[in-house]
Amino acid sequence: MVIMPAILVTKRNVLVWLILEMSVCYGSDSCLKLNIDHTIGMKLPVSPLKSLDGIGPSACFKECQRLRNCLSVNYNRKHFICDLIGRKKSNVEPLINDGDVIHMDLPDVNDPMDKICGNVNCNNYSTCIHTLFNESVCIATECAEPLPTLKNGVVIRQTYSPISATFACSPGYTPVGTINTIHCRPGGKWSSLSYSCHAPVDGGWGSWSGWGSCSKSCDGGTKVRNRSCNNPIPRYAGSYCNGPSEDSVLCNTNNCPIDGGWGNWGSWSSCTKTCGTGSQNRDRKCDNPSPIYGGATCSGASRHSRECNKDNCPGWLFGRKKK
Repeated sequence: MVIMPAILVTKRNVLVWLILEMSVCYGSDSCLKLNIDHTIGMKLPVSPLKSLDGIGPSACFKECQRLRNCLSVNYNRKHFICDLIGRKKSNVEPLINDGDVIHMDLPDVNDPMDKICGNVNCNNYSTCIHTLFNESVCIATECAEPLPTLKNGVVIRQTYSPISATFACSPGYTPVGTINTIHCRPGGKWSSLSYSCHAPVDGGWGSWSGWGSCSKSCDGGTKVRNRSCNNPIPRYAGSYCNGPSEDSVLCNTNNCPIDGGWGNWGSWSSCTKTCGTGSQNRDRKCDNPSPIYGGATCSGASRHSRECNKDNCPGWLFGRKKK
């Protein structure tokens, strides 16, 4: 491609290439001379038919010439992005300011049907190729169907040789699936996209379970109930439920019965006789502890007796009675 010197005019900070003579050569000695209207710092604000990365402005314009339904281009000089557009600037759709962009209209072509390739018009997914023998043929270079859209996702990379598109989820969405790149052979259909993007699903508490058994039969135990964070289950980086998953209350707060226990035996009482076998007693109380709250009283005797002063009384041998 040969570019001749351009005439630059400054008007309201917008540089306009009034007329740029460009020679586009497709092979052999056959060249097509075109007068191209360039507008620097302006763009046509419409969605592109196709975007190409990493090419120069001349190659961008050449791609528009080849693509059947392209009529103009927006070329971003800062990011080297070529947007191929299916319409031209008009009173209805005028150019707007964008300092990074060069807009180029395809000259002498007002409708895609004007772009004849040899003796035929290429279909929307074909490109007009000029051969070394100065012939023009339609070659399938595009997918025969539009690029699929991905809900909550974007295309992060797209290639044209081979034809492929790689998707990613928009910020805040979680990817599910492994196949996020799809392919298409020229004139064919896109392969399946096994990839989806999901918004976070925060967890919600399910219903409380019934109360469990009390941990004690008296003196204040606890019983517990539970709930699960499953209504719904948190997914796709959603937050877990706030609050406790377990709840407890006091139960069986009545006092436990306390059975009585014997205290120590008391001292022996005096013997009922000084001789001739008397008896003496000792007692104990059911106070260690005393039975309360319906507890059982002590089992067994509270008094213990024994014989004492078993010796014969003096004078018994002389006929005295026992005392």
